[in-house]
Amino acid sequence: MATETVTVRVPAKAGHVALLRTAVGGYAARDRFTLEQVDDLRMAVEEAAVQLLRHARGERIELDMSGTDSGLEIRVHADVVGEEPVIDQTSFSWSILRALADDVQVEMRQRHATIVLLKHRLPEQDEGADGAGG
Repeated sequence: MATETVTVRVPAKAGHVALLRTAVGGYAARDRFTLEQVDDLRMAVEEAAVQLLRHARGERIELDMSGTDSGLEIRVHADVVGEEPVIDQTSFSWSILRALADDVQVEMRQRHATIVLLKHRLPEQDEGADGAGG
């Protein structure tokens, strides 16, 4: 099965982060994620974009979304100042990302940072089952 990738490019300004949130929310909802998972992905993309904005040196931030057999791979990336990591793995931001995504990775290549978020779809529920928690 061919993987479909959707790319969204926005100016590297805080006011455009909402567009990234909206794009990932729409993609995830179309790809059979639960409402809770869609919200998690929106928040994770926002946190990743904010961290990139803190280090951005380029004019834009890009978001690539690709469906996988088990879920969704999201890559948020931008050109950055310096070679230092854009997220400290002992920081609260890292904890947030780890709580919202099933896997988080940060890739640095020649002053270009990519935050990779993986989210797995929940197993299909029986139509008669009530998945609401208390």
